[in-house]
Amino acid sequence: MDPRIQKHAEIIVNYSTRIKKGENAIIQYSDEGRDLAIEIYKKTAQIGANPLILNMPTEAIRGYYDHTPKRFLNNFPSHFYSLVKESDVLISIMSSNNTRFLSNIDPELSGIRSKALTDIQEERMKKRWSLTLYPTNAYAQDAEMSLKEYEDFVYSAILRDWEKERKKMEKLKKRFEAGSEVRLVGIDTDLNMSIKNRKMVISDGTHNLPGGEIFTAPLEKTVEGRIYYDLPAIYQGREVRDIKLEFEKGEIVDFSSSKNEGLLKSMIDTDDGSRRLGELGIGTNKGISIFTKNILFDEKIYGTIHLAIGRAYEECGGKNKSAIHWDMIKTMKKGSIILDGEPIQKNGKFKTKF
Repeated sequence: MDPRIQKHAEIIVNYSTRIKKGENAIIQYSDEGRDLAIEIYKKTAQIGANPLILNMPTEAIRGYYDHTPKRFLNNFPSHFYSLVKESDVLISIMSSNNTRFLSNIDPELSGIRSKALTDIQEERMKKRWSLTLYPTNAYAQDAEMSLKEYEDFVYSAILRDWEKERKKMEKLKKRFEAGSEVRLVGIDTDLNMSIKNRKMVISDGTHNLPGGEIFTAPLEKTVEGRIYYDLPAIYQGREVRDIKLEFEKGEIVDFSSSKNEGLLKSMIDTDDGSRRLGELGIGTNKGISIFTKNILFDEKIYGTIHLAIGRAYEECGGKNKSAIHWDMIKTMKKGSIILDGEPIQKNGKFKTKF
C-alpha cells in the first residue's frame, strides 16, 4: 500500500474529524476507495469508536435513475436518515471509476431527488463531517494526467501541515471580517455584495480535505451586478461553460452559457433559494495551481474565487435555503477583489502576505 494512504487516513481521523472513543462513525466510498476506507476504519476502531463502512457504487446510483419511476423519486429513505442522525461523524470518500456516469440523466430527475433528500443533507451538516478523495484513473483522465502524476498532485494538496496553513489563513479571515462591501472586478465581471457581520470560515482540512479556502455567505439581497466564469462549472459529470450571471437585489435575473444551458436553467430553477448566492469563497491552497475538473480541489486553487448558488452554510451566518449548493469558479489573474474600496487581491496575488 502507498504509505501516503496511511498518512491521509491519519489526518482524517486525528485532525479532520477528531474521532473519540464511543462515537459512531460512517465511512462512505463509491468505487475504488476501499484501501483508504479500511485504513480509516482501523484507526477509528483503535480509538474505541464504532465505525461502519458503506459502499455505494456509481453504477448503482446510475441504475437508480434508469429504473426508478419518476413518481418514486420523492421517496424518503427514513432508515438512512436514522443512521445519519445516530452518527457523530460522517466521512465521505470520492473514488469514482467514471466521473460521467450521470451525464445523460435528465437534470429534472436529479433535482427532484435532491429535494427529497434535503432533510438528510441538513442533518449531515450538523455532524462532524469530512469529504475527501481517493485518486482513480477517472479523476486522472479528467485532469489530463497519468495516475501517478495525479496521485502526486492529490497528496501534495492533502498531506500538508494544516495547523500551519490555518494560521496563515487567519490573517485573511480577520481582514474580511473587519470589512463590509466586497466588489469583484474582472473580464465581463463587476459584482458587488455585502458580507457585513457575516462570519468568514477557514477551510483548513477539517471538512473538505484538501482544505485551502476562506468562505462566507453574502447578505442574501445585496448581490448586484454581473459575473463571467472562465472555468467550466461541473454538475454530475456535465460541464457548463462560459456561464454568465446577472443579479438584481440578490436574485439571478439573467443567465447564459455556451454549453449545457438547459442544465444551468434547471439548476437555477430548482427552488427559490437556488436563484441566490449561498457562498463567496477565495482559494488559498498553494499546492493546487491547475484546474482538474474536480470541485473539491478546483475551488481551492490559489488566485481564484468561487460563488455558489443555493444553500448557504449556517456557520457563516447565511440564511439562504436550497436543495442545491453549486460552486462556480473564476480565475482572478486579470481581476481584483476589493474590500471597502481597498484591493485585497490583484491579478491573482494577495496584497497581504500570508
